[in-house]
Amino acid sequence: MSNGEKDAVEGRPPRQQSWMTRVIGFTGGGRWLIYLSMALSALSSTCSFVPFVAVYLVVADVIAVYPDFAALDAARMAGLGWMALGGVAGTIGLYLAALLCAHSAAFDAEYNLKLQITEHLGRIPLGRLEELGTGRVNKVMDESVGAIEGFLAHSLPDMAAAFTAPAAIVALLFAFDWRLGLAAVACVVAAFGVEAAGFSNKAITEKMRRHLVNQELMTNATVEYVRGMPVVKTFGQTAESFGRLSAAVRAYTDLALDVALFWQSLMPAFTAIINNAYLFVLPVGIVLGASAVTGADFRAFALDFIFYLLFVPSIAGALNKMMYISEDSMIIASHLARIDEVLGIPALPVPSPAAARVPERFDVVLDDVSFSYDAGEKGAGEKGGAPVAPLALENVSITVPAGTTCAIVGPSGAGKSTVASLVARFWDVGAGAVRIGGVDVRDIDPDDLMGCVSLVFQGVHLFRASMLENIRMARPGATREEVVEAARAAQADAFIRALPQGYDTVYGSEGVHLSGGEAQRVSIARAILADRPIVVLDEATAFSDPENEHLIQKAFERLMAGRTVIMIAHRLSTVAGADQIVVVDGGRVVERGRHEDLLAAHGTYARMWERYTQALSWGIGSEAPNGREVA
Repeated sequence: MSNGEKDAVEGRPPRQQSWMTRVIGFTGGGRWLIYLSMALSALSSTCSFVPFVAVYLVVADVIAVYPDFAALDAARMAGLGWMALGGVAGTIGLYLAALLCAHSAAFDAEYNLKLQITEHLGRIPLGRLEELGTGRVNKVMDESVGAIEGFLAHSLPDMAAAFTAPAAIVALLFAFDWRLGLAAVACVVAAFGVEAAGFSNKAITEKMRRHLVNQELMTNATVEYVRGMPVVKTFGQTAESFGRLSAAVRAYTDLALDVALFWQSLMPAFTAIINNAYLFVLPVGIVLGASAVTGADFRAFALDFIFYLLFVPSIAGALNKMMYISEDSMIIASHLARIDEVLGIPALPVPSPAAARVPERFDVVLDDVSFSYDAGEKGAGEKGGAPVAPLALENVSITVPAGTTCAIVGPSGAGKSTVASLVARFWDVGAGAVRIGGVDVRDIDPDDLMGCVSLVFQGVHLFRASMLENIRMARPGATREEVVEAARAAQADAFIRALPQGYDTVYGSEGVHLSGGEAQRVSIARAILADRPIVVLDEATAFSDPENEHLIQKAFERLMAGRTVIMIAHRLSTVAGADQIVVVDGGRVVERGRHEDLLAAHGTYARMWERYTQALSWGIGSEAPNGREVA
């Protein structure tokens, strides 16, 4: 396991390393392939200059015998020709071998990095994951990780070639005439001076970082806007009225223009100097040629001068790579920062294998629990710690004996769903403890904890897979017969069989979608198939129509039989038969008892029940509680 992976597992931000070391480290055991690819690329770059030397030697031989071309050594000419051809073949062959090694390592790095990010996302508090948003996570997983893969596969071998090329170029430039070589090197110095001036600009580096952040924000805002399109259309709003999207687009556009203008001015200046290197050499050559008046001196000078005129244009191709590599380096550093922001989110503490405990019974106890989302976002959760206000729950104690049903009710924002999240340990408590079978959930291995608890939420996510596989995700080893039996128990068998390919129908393909109630029953089928002793139902029937609610209630009866159930309820009719009802208001428990006892107490629950039954009795033409007719 790499240092970065260890840091992620232990909830620490990644260690401070150079960006190059970090990028190569993502390849894991395949880093030797990266080093081999860089060596092969460097050799390829060196071979690329062999044809120029061969041409120079051919020209030298021709000038030496001019005008008696018959005196040319044919065998030597053929050898020089093969030398040039070998240089071309070596350049291409070595570079292809370098790319093969680099791509193999890069694909491993992409897999390792995506797996590392995915595993870390599974260890952070669920609320932090929701804050990141699907758009931002997608950009990190696709664009940032993809940029790392592209850099390893292409830019890193090119970087080795680009840094090898200048050494070979300088050696050749000074091998024949140091004065012409100095003129050519002056061109290189001028070009890199322009590049250094641009890339040392901290303001543009910060703008590029913010540019990537704004891309993520714009993606998140766009996804939210598209999902909310029905509401926008219903109320006649426009894109401009959706403030977050509008602001994100404007911020992205402003920085995009700044970054684009920077590259538009820097790159043409660099390439103009490199591509016109002969303008540095030509004046020097003319001056030196004018002084070489004797035949022998002029012939030797002319030979060198011809070599420089042939060779200097090749500098552009070699050094232009360095320009793009410098650009890639800046971009990769920004992508690494995005990845680090995700990997740097503290994970929930996990007990060591030696300290982990497994509950032997399945009663659930919230013992004097207080919790603040502000504290949870900062990774609070150490035993004995105290949360930071505002409190979502304060001094809440609830005991749910094994095999019983506890319904938690209360107004919106009272803290009902927070209880469900703490039992499943999506967050850690700030004070107090949540225990299953007398064992603090913080002392239970996360896999063991999830092996105890089934969750059915109001929002259901179905994957683009067959209905069979969507249900089987609860227990991957389940047989087809077991999946069908779970669907039948969840009242889902009939509508699944009515789909075009029945259980083999791929959700989302060819317009295949389910209603909210049908999707909810698929979720219940998963929970039934998982067959776990504790079930948490969070507002599972909040938006069901009467027919679906009836079927869902029948499915719940099958799911809840013999299990410890915590039911977060919106519709009070679903909780009347619970073994105990806990009323939560303002983050505190204000009442508890059975349905009949709470009605007799004439407290908060009785008032909620009265309002609920009145709402059910309202209809078109009926009389409202204030005596007015409801139209």
